[in-house]
Amino acid sequence: EASAIKPVSTQSTWGYKEEKKAMESAAKELELDIEELKSLLAKATRDKIKVKLNGAIQELESQRKIAEASAIKPVPTTGVKDHEALIWKEIANFSWDQESTFVKVYITSGIDGVGSLPMENIIADFNVKGFDIKIKGLKGVNYRLKVFPLNKEIKTAACKYSVKTNSISITLAKNGTDHWDDLKEKASPFKSLDKKKDKDKEADPQASLLNMMKDMYENGDDEMKKMIAQSWTKAHDEKEKKKIQNMLNIHNPITQILSI
Repeated sequence: EASAIKPVSTQSTWGYKEEKKAMESAAKELELDIEELKSLLAKATRDKIKVKLNGAIQELESQRKIAEASAIKPVPTTGVKDHEALIWKEIANFSWDQESTFVKVYITSGIDGVGSLPMENIIADFNVKGFDIKIKGLKGVNYRLKVFPLNKEIKTAACKYSVKTNSISITLAKNGTDHWDDLKEKASPFKSLDKKKDKDKEADPQASLLNMMKDMYENGDDEMKKMIAQSWTKAHDEKEKKKIQNMLNIHNPITQILSI
């Protein structure tokens, strides 16, 4: 069978504008969360609490760097309209497996003759959480396999695809060596259970910080609870007080502090 290994373009034509906007917003929110945690760290006196706060700050710093790196990718200005204006038939049948550092996706049915197409008729776009394979003009039909979000992040620069006479295989480079339970990301049981909660979270830039504070409050020792409760009493914004009060279930912060 004829085979061709085709390199991945460094400028993806799929989802860049949306991803760039989302990553810029995420980076800004993470920076605000980091500053909040640093302010708590400055008040902490116990080593155990400092370790917890430093760990949380380092985790958010890593997330912020990833978001900033994704946000600075250039947005391609050519070829987008031609590809997106076409009508696509979704590829429903495919398989996948994995190794320690790679995930392989196979399209082996329904695309007979794909290897005879010109190279420019097959477009592969990758981002850190998804991929999009387009096949233009195969016996008069345009085919597409778009998977998003993936189970875990991938290294786009190391991804590639191979075209044979009647099939295509896609190689996704894992960003690490973790085992994938599925190709696509599964919904977390800790995510909001209804759309209203999701919208509230999107509208509230401090939701992630408050969730972290809630976890630290519920699982922390007495000193940690006392410090968070004291922060509540020092807040000047009544709206923020109410939000923290409801989140941490502190109905009477003064009594809470004195009881610890």
